Amino acid sequence: MNTIKRLSSGAFLLTAFVALTASAEPNHDWTCSGEHGPEHWGEISKEFHAFESGRAESPINIESAKKAPADMPRLKINYQPVPIDVTNTGHSIQFNAAPGTDAITLGDHAYQLVQFHFHAPGEERFAGKESVMDVHLVHHSDDDKFLVLAVQFKIGDQPNPVIQAMPDRIPREKGAEFKVKAVMVNPLDLLPEDTGYYTYSGSLTTPPCSEGVTWIEFKERVTIT
Repeated sequence: MNTIKRLSSGAFLLTAFVALTASAEPNHDWTCSGEHGPEHWGEISKEFHAFESGRAESPINIESAKKAPADMPRLKINYQPVPIDVTNTGHSIQFNAAPGTDAITLGDHAYQLVQFHFHAPGEERFAGKESVMDVHLVHHSDDDKFLVLAVQFKIGDQPNPVIQAMPDRIPREKGAEFKVKAVMVNPLDLLPEDTGYYTYSGSLTTPPCSEGVTWIEFKERVTIT
């Protein structure tokens, strides 16, 4: 069972972790199931050692929460519209964000948006319940720290403008990239109106599964068609 401490205005801090595992193979390729799935990721490369030896892995199942101290750092989101740049990585559909101004600040720590990608079904669990899909918005700081915003989706009548802009522009071949500067999307449209969240220190969810990643898990789900 996870223990979570509340951070600030709807945020929570996890103090215990439950991994939901992942995967890889000798040429550093990996899958999410089968002989190169999560159970074997640690065997694929010494670069993936964190998967076997790590103590704070992601994704997780969030089951309970505690209030955080009042002086926890505040999250500020400063997303701006960005041109479409979509890559088929072979594992996911990834939207690449061009380097620019700081997109996120957590207290006095600034992060730039690097990319966002999708998982179906969603990787995280709230009280054991999964979502139809999630998006992970990956950020990086000048001092080589990672921060990920995670948003869970639900099916409804309201389409999401970012996702609606992507289907006809998804490359079908692994490694292929599609760019169009004339079409802009705002990552802010991927976030819920209520920005209450859980937060904890975890890892990347796929190889190399590096730890020390700050996770922000929004509690409210966003509607997609």
